[in-house]
Amino acid sequence: MGNAYFITTLGCPKNQADTREMHESLDRTGFVSAVSPDEADFHIINSCAFIQSAREETIATVLDAAKIKRSHKKQKLVLAGCFSQRYEKEVSAELPEVDLSFGTGQYGQAGEIIAGKFGRPAPSPQPSRLSSLESGISISGFSKSSASISAGRSYAPVKISEGCSRSCSFCAIPLFRGDFRQIDEKRILQECEHLSENGVREICLVSQDTNSYGSSPESLLDLMEKISEIEDVRWIRPLYLYPDAKTKKIVEGIASRKLEKVVPYLESPVQHVSDRMLRAMNRAGSFEKFRDLFETARDLIADLEIRTSLLIGFPGESSRDIDEILRFIEVVRPEKLALFQYSPEEGTSGYTLSGRIDDSEAAERINLIRSEHLKILREIQALRTGREYSCMIDDIDASTGEITARRAQDAPEADEVVFLSDAPGVKIGDIIPVQITGFFEYDMHGMPVREAV
Repeated sequence: MGNAYFITTLGCPKNQADTREMHESLDRTGFVSAVSPDEADFHIINSCAFIQSAREETIATVLDAAKIKRSHKKQKLVLAGCFSQRYEKEVSAELPEVDLSFGTGQYGQAGEIIAGKFGRPAPSPQPSRLSSLESGISISGFSKSSASISAGRSYAPVKISEGCSRSCSFCAIPLFRGDFRQIDEKRILQECEHLSENGVREICLVSQDTNSYGSSPESLLDLMEKISEIEDVRWIRPLYLYPDAKTKKIVEGIASRKLEKVVPYLESPVQHVSDRMLRAMNRAGSFEKFRDLFETARDLIADLEIRTSLLIGFPGESSRDIDEILRFIEVVRPEKLALFQYSPEEGTSGYTLSGRIDDSEAAERINLIRSEHLKILREIQALRTGREYSCMIDDIDASTGEITARRAQDAPEADEVVFLSDAPGVKIGDIIPVQITGFFEYDMHGMPVREAV
């Protein structure tokens, strides 16, 4: 058996961090990365099972991988992560294409698990850590163009915890990720150091429940302050902060400590704003509390922008609840809004609730909310035009010369980007001042106004 592997990663940034952990384990065990699944002896799929569409994507990816496997008779197909954890028996019974599967919590043992099943790899010259990362991973697909999670990218997700101990009635994550467990601070800092040595300039702190890190809000603030001391880390972006009093204290602490490397950005998913629906979802907060949190964040941190999310079509949702959402959007005017359609998840308390909303009706509600938010976004974009922002260079297209940059107010792979037609001499990870010259529906275009800093 050969020793080359390729990892396809599905799902969220947390899965990207898990893939990096698998990569390190495979390297330690003596496996080497391949440039594509066609050249791999082991094709590993890091799966997602969060909602129905994610499960469908995982199954489709397995079936696509099986086609590659059929033309490479000795290749082994390995399914890892959330889908394997949640559907262990079903994978064994219904996906014969998969030669080995293992779940969450075992990413750091991936090399040993695969070697234990198929034998240890034969010794071979080890590639450098940098070249290995550039070739052995893809994100949501089989192309090398998006292969690297860290090396060659300006940003990387870093997990600060695993699991979630909240009991939101729509969410199955605790069923296959377990209760909340934080990751040791020393390990987080070492990972940030290592990533910065490989060219990463933005650290995105990810977890299922970021503001539960440590015994108090001070713990997360202390962690971000220590990451700030890493010279080559330019931006720090905490993601997924539950919209409650702890997050308000975290925002206040960022301002009072003057943590200048923490970007002016707050991702805090409210999921709904109707009191009735929040109770049904087993979520804390209210229209007024969410409004006050976002107002506080904007008052304390200059140029801060907000990303929130809404779950539409939960059982019992009425047109009056949608009216509350529309009013909230008009009052708060979030710059970024993610809209998700409710997916009934077996094992959650919401799964047995009556009053399910028809899929077509939920889709209509999402379209209505999106349409109203786009009206607000057009006004926001008009105000951005002509302004100058610090932007990080994320990508340089070798064939066209087009440069993709991103403001500090935009999270990678989730929010808007800024297209630059001319920025001579820049490289990935540089931060340059950019004047916004126009916009599309979401993304923007701009022009550099000074050299990189």
